[in-house]
Amino acid sequence: MDNKYEYKNIRELFQLDQPEGLSKEYIERIRQQFNGLPKALENYYKLCGGCKDMNSAQNFLLAPDKKYGYTSIDKFIYPGYCPFYIENQCVNIWGIKQSDINQENPEVYITQDNGKTWEPTNDSVSQFLISQAYMNALFSMEYSTEEFYRITSNQIKQLSKQFSFVEDAKSNINNGIQFLQPYEDTIIIIINSNDEIGDLCYSSRSEKHFNEINKIIYTILGIELSSDEE
Repeated sequence: MDNKYEYKNIRELFQLDQPEGLSKEYIERIRQQFNGLPKALENYYKLCGGCKDMNSAQNFLLAPDKKYGYTSIDKFIYPGYCPFYIENQCVNIWGIKQSDINQENPEVYITQDNGKTWEPTNDSVSQFLISQAYMNALFSMEYSTEEFYRITSNQIKQLSKQFSFVEDAKSNINNGIQFLQPYEDTIIIIINSNDEIGDLCYSSRSEKHFNEINKIIYTILGIELSSDEE
């Protein structure tokens, strides 16, 4: 396998010691439907395409036979585009231009009107898949915030002094999505962070780590901790 697109960061995030891919049959069916397959997407299918939480906790990887969600990839046939990912409410569908299908890591496009029009996202396939994996990780972890918090640009700067952004997971979708990873089992997401105000949410597999992050973020946001959170 070409090791350029190994997706090590998201495999570690989901604790995949071994590849957990789609079957060879599924990958070949997708290749035939698309009349080709970018190397970045093919490697993802082989290494990560079979991990349920990574591909369906919030948004869905499109695959044959309704593997994730309630629809199959072969139900999405659009002239000129090859859709491979769908939002949980089926409003946003992401795909690759048919003319780009044999590029190694082409740009991802989005349609919000069931394939009538498509717009570029400025995300490459690998960038998009890594970002979506982090998004799905956020919604698959046991300990999480019950809501999104508003966060200002100054507060984002304070937070970034405590923790580093995950550069590989940055996305241009939703006016910008950024992730911070304080621990291997803990994620913070900031959406719409290109504006003065963003939305923040976080989750963890560890109750201890979640409570530690909770205190730091509450302090930055000026939120008073309840007695059971102290």
